[in-house]
Amino acid sequence: MSAIIRRTLITRLPYTTRPLSTSIIRQRTVTETVKDTIDTVDKKGGKILAAGIQGAEHATHVVKDKVSGVVGTARKKTPTAEEVKGAVKGKAGEAKGKANEVAGEAKGKADEISGETKGAFEEAKRKVNATEF
Repeated sequence: MSAIIRRTLITRLPYTTRPLSTSIIRQRTVTETVKDTIDTVDKKGGKILAAGIQGAEHATHVVKDKVSGVVGTARKKTPTAEEVKGAVKGKAGEAKGKANEVAGEAKGKADEISGETKGAFEEAKRKVNATEF
């Protein structure tokens, strides 16, 4: 039959008489269905695990950043051994200066009292010598 006649016959035939398909239907076996199901589950599980790993990595980075910030702040606020040593030397110097000041005042007061005592002794000695004549 020529192509024109075939086309004419097919287009004029009612829909119920037309063939639905000319190919053989290929059915999947149970093994293929199970393999496809396992593959689908495996892919979904892999995606979930990958998302979990990424979430854990993100959490690790966040915690690491927070800890680094806290440690950095603590290091800034905590004095070093040299700073503590310098502060102790400074306080010791202040205490030594204060002690020298107090000692100087005490020596001055002692010299003043000693001078007054010597003056009183000399005056008493003069009075005694003056009464003898």
